[in-house]
Amino acid sequence: MKSSSWVLLPITILLLSLVILFPNFAVRELELHISPSVAGMSDAEKKNLLDRFQEKWKSEYNTQNALKIEPDPSLGIPKENFFLVTGRFITSAKINQISQENINLFLESKNNLRPTPIEKFLKNGKSMTIKLGLDLQGGMRVVMKGDFENYVSKLRDIYSKEISDLKATIAATDKSKEEKDKATARLKDIEDSFILTESRKIIELEKAKLIIDNRLTNQNLTEPQVRIQKDQDSIEVSLPGVANSSQILEILQNTETVEYRLEEPQGQGNYSALIEKAEQELMAQGKREETEIVQFQKIVASRPGKKVRDEFLFKMEEKYKIPRDKYKLYAYYARGNKPNSPLLPRRFIVLEKAIALSGNDLTDARPSFNSNNYGWTVSFSLTPAGTEKFLEVTKNNKGRNLSIIWGDQVISNPTINEPIAGGHAEISGSFNQEDAIQLSNIISEGALPIPLSVLEMRFIGPTLGIESIEVGLKSVMWGFMLVILYMLFYYKLAGFVANVSLITNLVILMGLLSLMDFTLTLPGFAGIILTVGMAVDANVIIYERIKEELIAGKPLPVAVTQGFENAFWTIFDSNITTLISGILMIRLGNGPIKGFAITLCWGIITSMFTSLLLSRVLLNILVNDVGIKKLRLGFRKYEVKNV
Repeated sequence: MKSSSWVLLPITILLLSLVILFPNFAVRELELHISPSVAGMSDAEKKNLLDRFQEKWKSEYNTQNALKIEPDPSLGIPKENFFLVTGRFITSAKINQISQENINLFLESKNNLRPTPIEKFLKNGKSMTIKLGLDLQGGMRVVMKGDFENYVSKLRDIYSKEISDLKATIAATDKSKEEKDKATARLKDIEDSFILTESRKIIELEKAKLIIDNRLTNQNLTEPQVRIQKDQDSIEVSLPGVANSSQILEILQNTETVEYRLEEPQGQGNYSALIEKAEQELMAQGKREETEIVQFQKIVASRPGKKVRDEFLFKMEEKYKIPRDKYKLYAYYARGNKPNSPLLPRRFIVLEKAIALSGNDLTDARPSFNSNNYGWTVSFSLTPAGTEKFLEVTKNNKGRNLSIIWGDQVISNPTINEPIAGGHAEISGSFNQEDAIQLSNIISEGALPIPLSVLEMRFIGPTLGIESIEVGLKSVMWGFMLVILYMLFYYKLAGFVANVSLITNLVILMGLLSLMDFTLTLPGFAGIILTVGMAVDANVIIYERIKEELIAGKPLPVAVTQGFENAFWTIFDSNITTLISGILMIRLGNGPIKGFAITLCWGIITSMFTSLLLSRVLLNILVNDVGIKKLRLGFRKYEVKNV
């Protein structure tokens, strides 16, 4: 095939790379959706929110006037219920910063960067812009350690009823040896599940990582990075541009799940009745503020944390002598009769310690509005194992109350009237729309299998990120320009060919990284700079081999052909050995090392393509098709004619 035909291949790849890179330079449109809660605010509150946003827009978000917002925030809440921001280089850090710092004005989960036509066509609307790491655009980095002791304690609660039944079977005198052996084997399996090996810990951390990924995706936080640190039994989360750390931490650490537990049997010795009687006696004496439910309401309203709430309930269990091996004290939460009244504990309720149905048995939850009672409900499906458990519980406990616990709150306490089969159920309670959506998300996503405690939390300011970008870009551009000038100065026309090859190499490399959803960090910048040097190095080797052939007196077309052929294996071998090292760094390295290795490896591949194919095609076209008569390589004052 002629050189003029071969040139179509690199041109096609170059054009495809430019198309892929187009979203990085195109004018983008960002929708900032107004939160539904704004509609219920007074005009003064709305104006205050908009004034604060407009001030930040001028002083922080749009300091260089590169972005445009419509309509003007000074005109009030837009009829379309969203502001439209247009401009180039709208980063995830900018989106997260605006959303997080104006949480009362904008609905973060609906803020959306409209996809370009190319993104719609190639990736069904998924972003194709090159993602920048935390070191380049600022944000929050959190390292959370798994609390495996608490995890084992939770497991014991789940299996407590089965363990007591198995022990009763083993101790019974009327059971056969086969039944006892079976019960002993099952008891050993359960006890073994409480022993956490290193591989088991990694499995649980992987589950937690997946759930955190889903939660961050549902929050519409762009480009979160979640990694497991095996040596510390911890999970590292990097969130570019995040400002509201307390809200994000609550989302990350939330171990809330949905559980079903049976209420204690009614009748003599009922602990809930004893607590209610004591409360009524204080109320009759006019001492409402001294009742335990009012004290607990005050604790909940002050939001001191779960530990304080648990300690209060623990003291109550001691006071009323509730046996902790059988029962556990909870608070029943409901809203008042007034509209928008808060969800608060209204009474205490004693439930069995054994979990009748856990969050792992529930799936596919959906919030819905019940027009009959004008309230929100959550309907869900059960797993096959959950369906069997639910049928057995409802069949064996007719007439008893089956409480539904969300986190540490009892939100519903219906009576079992008949066995429930079919694998579908519904939760009703004092929900508003936000509660119903949150509850359905918890059921669908699943709870974290292990509690997580913060080991380290760091913030990287956007100023540092901007400085890093500027330094990185300057280093690339200076290195790029110096190499281009040197090649033009030393190799003249051949240097121009090498420079075309170098520019093409960078465009193809960036297109590949964009297509791969690669997150570019400072070490990645270093890999790109090294790629520039290695790409030129290959051209230098080729030109020196061509020079040797010319000095030997060979015609120009032959010298070019043999120069490329003689240099091929030298370039190939040196690049392959570097590529092997890079692949090992990708497989064994972590974080910055991996980022550097990825850009290095892909840079080697693209530089081999451009230097061995594109440069050869271009030189062959110049020599054979254009018909240049002389070629000057280096500083030596000789000219070789094309004969």
